[in-house]
Amino acid sequence: MPPLGLTRRPSASADPVRFVPVPDWSAVGHRGHGVQFYATDDHLIDLLARYIGTALVTCEVGLVVATKKHRLALEKRLKACGLDVAVARRQGRYIAPDATRTLRKLMPHRSPDEDQFKTVIGGLIDRVAAPATGRPPRIYAFCEMVAVLCAQGRSDAAISLEELWNDLAQSRSFSLCCAYPMNGFSAGHAAPFMRICAQHSHVFPAPGRSLGSLTA
Repeated sequence: MPPLGLTRRPSASADPVRFVPVPDWSAVGHRGHGVQFYATDDHLIDLLARYIGTALVTCEVGLVVATKKHRLALEKRLKACGLDVAVARRQGRYIAPDATRTLRKLMPHRSPDEDQFKTVIGGLIDRVAAPATGRPPRIYAFCEMVAVLCAQGRSDAAISLEELWNDLAQSRSFSLCCAYPMNGFSAGHAAPFMRICAQHSHVFPAPGRSLGSLTA
């Protein structure tokens, strides 16, 4: 059965599996875990701005654990769309810790530490999910830490981190999207790619690419 958010096209059993991508991250839903593969930073920022912009416009919470480069690009794009990130930050509805610094807290050794993850990420989710008044907000989370690990050649650590996010989702309510640049995966070396896909409920290929292209 294909991952949610993707449609299997009829094909011979020996053919690579091909999927039709859902056009945006709105399909991930309230407690889904999506992964986006992308070819360019502009594509990533377009999708991320719509995802986090939706959270800010609807008075929900946007949690962005990303590199400085992508955080600055996202905030510039949101500002261009008329969204005041500074106001949302003061209200506690826009939280954007640095991916590399956060990883240092989660990884005292070579692999993500479960207790540290629960303390740092679980504690952050708990804080933003507990408003002073009114209903708990919906949390739109984005994690780039996994891509940072893959860029360092540490795909096993990235997959371990994905698993910790999935474990946290059993006791916390949030939507989560991750993203990986396609240049981090080579044709004929599909094992890490497919293991990453298996950790997600929704898989979004880069434009013009099929999931079967790496297994050829």
